[in-house]
Amino acid sequence: MCKYITDTIKNNLKSITKECTRPQKKAIEEIVRGLLTEGTPILRHLAQDEEKTAKKQAEKYSYRLSGMNLTRKIEKLVLGHAKTEMKRHTIIAYDLSDINKDSAKEMEKIRRVFDGSKRKTCNGYTFHGVGINHMLIKAEIHDGDRTFLPQIRKRIVTEISGKLDKKGIWVFDRGNDDKQFFHFLRSELKVNFIARLKENRQVVVKKTGDIIQVKNLKAGQYDVHLMDRNNNKANTENLYRLVIQNHLEDKEPIRLLTTLLKKRFSKDNIVTMYLERWGIECGFKRVKGKFGLEKIRVLKHQVFLNLIALTLFSLIVSTLVFQRIQKMNHELIAEVLLMYKRFIRKKSLSSNLDSFISFIQSVLPKLVFRSHDPPIRDCLPLVFQ
Repeated sequence: MCKYITDTIKNNLKSITKECTRPQKKAIEEIVRGLLTEGTPILRHLAQDEEKTAKKQAEKYSYRLSGMNLTRKIEKLVLGHAKTEMKRHTIIAYDLSDINKDSAKEMEKIRRVFDGSKRKTCNGYTFHGVGINHMLIKAEIHDGDRTFLPQIRKRIVTEISGKLDKKGIWVFDRGNDDKQFFHFLRSELKVNFIARLKENRQVVVKKTGDIIQVKNLKAGQYDVHLMDRNNNKANTENLYRLVIQNHLEDKEPIRLLTTLLKKRFSKDNIVTMYLERWGIECGFKRVKGKFGLEKIRVLKHQVFLNLIALTLFSLIVSTLVFQRIQKMNHELIAEVLLMYKRFIRKKSLSSNLDSFISFIQSVLPKLVFRSHDPPIRDCLPLVFQ
């Protein structure tokens, strides 16, 4: 029953371990299996060989991970899978998240970050995330010693847009409200986007010429210009569409700036497409909840980066298998689907990716290590003088 899952893991590992040594390949295979069975990135908990101590295996994993860089290879693999499902108007969501390591003090490159879930500042890391079709395809740790957040955001959007041939519609939350960034997307990168604005964003309404904060505009849609760099006058080079709509009772309206045309996309379409960005938030929650991303305990930064990459790989493998069992076009897939349905019925769970990850963690066995005895040789007769 687990054959299809294990084959999917092996086939996807081949592309990222092609240039690795045999010991490195073995360590990566064991770590991925541990992530999928234990749901934690703590190295001692990932130990697969029962005949060796967990401490010794954890030291081996740390040593092997410190000598390679898996981030780019895994992101290339994941983007390749996402590209096959890519369409012209597919939503591409970008957002920032954090890894809370409030108790850690000696991890390399740790700094003060804002924990959005607890609404407070703590020790940890900020990472850039990108999601396509509810699939988290990128989780890049921000290196504040070298670059600023807007620089990395610009690079990520440029790289991914190029690899996707400018397909898709980028969606940004209000934390990315930046008029220079919007100008770059529209004039230089030439991609479509939907961005939520902060209430104090000033715009110039084309029809009236009024300079006004968006919080003072009524629900509806407007053709607007943004202000120039110094906020002295309107930047008339680009025309945007502003959509303001009351979404939830007792909540402030959603204010969305977009490049999408009125003829093709209604106000409701724009709001619905923006809300699809919630898939990336679910991706953040899965890597933290199902794979314990915030439990990582390593000192070396390169080991930390590789563990995050392998956690992303484990999430993608789970997502791929879950998507494929929906089609049920193979005997092995049908067997996995049957066992999964029994699992969720027994546990009183609904059919979704979270419950499927729990299913994998409950049924996937640890790796089996076979002892290799030395080959039997013919006994040579002893000749005594």
